[in-house]
Amino acid sequence: MNNPTSKELTNPGKKETRIVVLSPDSNFTPETLARQVITLPITVKTTCWGLILSGDSEIIQQALQKIRPLDPNRIFTKIRGYPPGDPRICRFQRGGGPRPGFHFLEFESAILPFISKALEASEEELVLVPEKLPEKPPLPLKTLKRIIDETEL
Repeated sequence: MNNPTSKELTNPGKKETRIVVLSPDSNFTPETLARQVITLPITVKTTCWGLILSGDSEIIQQALQKIRPLDPNRIFTKIRGYPPGDPRICRFQRGGGPRPGFHFLEFESAILPFISKALEASEEELVLVPEKLPEKPPLPLKTLKRIIDETEL
């Protein structure tokens, strides 16, 4: 998920659908975000994890500029391939089950509090990764053979 703010990501006159995901540790709700952009001429759908915004690309960017400042380190966005209600991913027409991409979005949502914490950390609080990690010696062949022999499949 990214947090675009530059104008180069907009496509004037083009349609776009974006997912807006709230970090689970945010104090805002999807409904709070929706109230900020509901008057814009776009489709706004609330979900359990955030919003789906669909419409003109420039207006979507305006919507993002309205809601991102509310909680900049806990509101994330990414492009979605299908608009809300698209029959290609409709669960009713597919016979139930999760929508394509749901499980990955669920995973991404679970790690957002860690990303939020990193965004808020000062340079002193950040843990730097060493330039070269210590090398581990390779497992001896005899040990590997013993492990394989002991393991019954």
